[in-house]
Amino acid sequence: MTRVVLVSGKGGVGKTTVSAASAVAAAKQGYRTLVMSFDIAHSLSDSFNLDRKLFDFNEGLPHQVAPNLDVQEIDIQHELRRQWSEVYDYMSVMLSATGVTDMVAEEAAILPGTEDVISLIYLNKYVKEGRYDFIVVDCPPTGESLRFVNITSTLQWYIRRRFNVDRTLVKFAKPLASKFTNYDLPEDSYFQALERLFGQIQGIETLLTDANHTTVRLVSSAEKMVMRETQRAYLYFNMYGMTVDQVVVNRILPSIPHLQQWNQAQSAYVEQIQDYFSPLPVARLPLFEQEVVGLDRLGGLADKLFKDGDPTERYVSAPPYQFSKKKAGRYCLSIHMPGAGRDEIVLDRQGDDLIVRVGSFRRHIMLPRSVVPLQAVDAVLEKGTLKIDFDRPR
Repeated sequence: MTRVVLVSGKGGVGKTTVSAASAVAAAKQGYRTLVMSFDIAHSLSDSFNLDRKLFDFNEGLPHQVAPNLDVQEIDIQHELRRQWSEVYDYMSVMLSATGVTDMVAEEAAILPGTEDVISLIYLNKYVKEGRYDFIVVDCPPTGESLRFVNITSTLQWYIRRRFNVDRTLVKFAKPLASKFTNYDLPEDSYFQALERLFGQIQGIETLLTDANHTTVRLVSSAEKMVMRETQRAYLYFNMYGMTVDQVVVNRILPSIPHLQQWNQAQSAYVEQIQDYFSPLPVARLPLFEQEVVGLDRLGGLADKLFKDGDPTERYVSAPPYQFSKKKAGRYCLSIHMPGAGRDEIVLDRQGDDLIVRVGSFRRHIMLPRSVVPLQAVDAVLEKGTLKIDFDRPR
């Protein structure tokens, strides 16, 4: 079984370094390991101090850097040609027809979320093939990480609700469109390409939300702004059904006299982080005297982070949300939502989906068949867990 760890956090806290060090530790223990970057601004190659040109990503393919250890940085332009050519070409032509120059059209044809889908295709493929024992994903900064996680449920919703409808409408509308307008609707090859892509990510949401396969590790630092963002990320990953199993507090300053005020501030924030995230394990990493670049220094960081432990270990395995049957005809959905106030949570219902919204983020939860005919009759927030009772036919 392939073990997957997503490393996320605010930009600049050391996610890439922690990702690379985790991969180095696993490879040394004999695991066939891949560390891959989902961040558009790739820096994994720099972390390993690879001798490459400034913008050389090896065409987005895995590259071996040590025994048992591969590095992959997704190259969106190459992947569009390899996997999404029909969709990409259609979007480019449509944009060109509006008067946009060909070069601008090619750039604009890269729709938001395209990079995320292609990255997820690779992840899904490697897990299904069993090519690696351990995959570490260097995620983009928190907000983009949550977009990439959310896109899985968005795509599932589109597949279930809209895809066949859109395809049928285009099939019947195309003759009229070509006869009475200058608007050229897509050929069926466009939908065939989308269908192939959907097939390639089939099962990815189950993979990401299965704590036996996948967990998230949040990298933070002992600063108020970063700590607050880490707390929000913890809530949002739970809301999307993903299990966070560790928090890493990076770059803790050495305890020396002329840094006393910094030491006191950092100690206070580390204590708050430990209290807030308990019972999650909180690891501490010092600020190293030298830049952590290259295999040797990454190995040194890995020794501090894991000591003699196994980097593939799951520190938490409980799912963040689950359905349970309370009594005949009554069900309960429990969602771990640490830090959220009851007045900040908005619930809605659309057909078979329950929609949970906090702030600007929302999660579509597909209800089991036994729960679909029922209505939500009560919602209570107890000790950071939202409990929604379903009873009585709608």
